[in-house]
Amino acid sequence: MASRIMHLAVTDRILQNYRCKDKNRLALGSILPDAIMSGNSHLKITVHNGMKKTYDLTAFRSAFFSAMLKDDLYLGYYLHLVQDLYFRNFVYHHYHWNPFPQGNVERLHNDYSLINQYVIEKYGLMNDITIPASFDAEPLNSLACFSIQQFLADMKTDFEGVATGTIFFFTKEMADEFIAYAGEKCEQEIYALYNGLDGIDEKAMAW
Repeated sequence: MASRIMHLAVTDRILQNYRCKDKNRLALGSILPDAIMSGNSHLKITVHNGMKKTYDLTAFRSAFFSAMLKDDLYLGYYLHLVQDLYFRNFVYHHYHWNPFPQGNVERLHNDYSLINQYVIEKYGLMNDITIPASFDAEPLNSLACFSIQQFLADMKTDFEGVATGTIFFFTKEMADEFIAYAGEKCEQEIYALYNGLDGIDEKAMAW
């Protein structure tokens, strides 16, 4: 999955063309699925007779379609799932990432940490997301149990740039490519939502 900083950068890219209702709620939604403590925040399901996995975007649209059109928290959450689906395609198929050698997942995550400062500065990101006072009453809590306060506290380290080491796989150039790619796909999805068109077919992108 994409890092929380890349999710925020994609959100910044989306805001260039999307007039949001509440930037804070959109940004919070864009990282919220990763603030999971327990549950199925990404709506992961098996498809194709149990042979593949994907994120159940259709179920999310069915449950929260009206909310997405009115509330940027729900739109941001949905677009996070869209971005993660395209990120898998980007990393595994376009760049042929191999997660199986021992330590490769940890090295990839360290790459994220190493490029955070670059992404933060290039896209003008700010560590200013706040938790709405009414969050505990949000229907999104039916999906999972979230630990938002701890997640936002951990995100502070992304902005402090404390990572060490050298880039192993995921480069700054790849980050820019993905942010542009995911931003375009999210804009297409927003257009589909607001114009009554079919959304992304998550089964076609199952892995």
